[in-house]
Amino acid sequence: MSATAPEHRGIDLGSALEPDSGAGPRAELDQPRPRLLYRLLKLSNLVGRPFFTHFADRYDLTLNDVRVLMSLGYVGQAASHELCDSTGMHPMNVSRSVARLKRQGRIADRADPDNRRRKLLTPTEEGWAIYRTLSPHVKALSEFTLANLSEREVDFLSSLIAVLAERLESVGLGSPQLIDAAALSRDLAEDGESRGARQGPARRSRAGEPSQDGARPPA
Repeated sequence: MSATAPEHRGIDLGSALEPDSGAGPRAELDQPRPRLLYRLLKLSNLVGRPFFTHFADRYDLTLNDVRVLMSLGYVGQAASHELCDSTGMHPMNVSRSVARLKRQGRIADRADPDNRRRKLLTPTEEGWAIYRTLSPHVKALSEFTLANLSEREVDFLSSLIAVLAERLESVGLGSPQLIDAAALSRDLAEDGESRGARQGPARRSRAGEPSQDGARPPA
């Protein structure tokens, strides 16, 4: 890998966030770790773009559908919660994609012979056909994306991503570690005050009291 950083083209994250103020959101986010997170999000979007261009309409699939179907095809069978673990998707999104793929006849479920309450999902014949169709394109995209990295760099990048994923998986979805709890509390308090201010005149009006404009409701 070249030691020279690639030329940056496009919007500067710090400049896009807020005018030059020296503080606030720009100062908080225009730092190495937040910038890296934005780059990871951008990379995820770039990886998904070829799918939207070539396959979304053709196969009537969302990106989440593809993630579920390709993950399921890779392991052969799995329960819904195992797909959540393997894809990193929110359980609600997995549930929606599973329901959609079942309606389309691309996956089916059956009871686990070792645990009758557990449902195992498997691709149908049509699901396997789509998996086989998309697999070479996944490989081609991975080869192109990682072409400038050596095998050692690929292994190192893979290990770094595994560390990041393990860190996020170590806490629950509602963990206060994943958000700024103090900022959220302030936002909720402000929302409550704003909602109360909006509802106050309506309550007074219903009670026959003058509203803010001094008018009483009709008798």
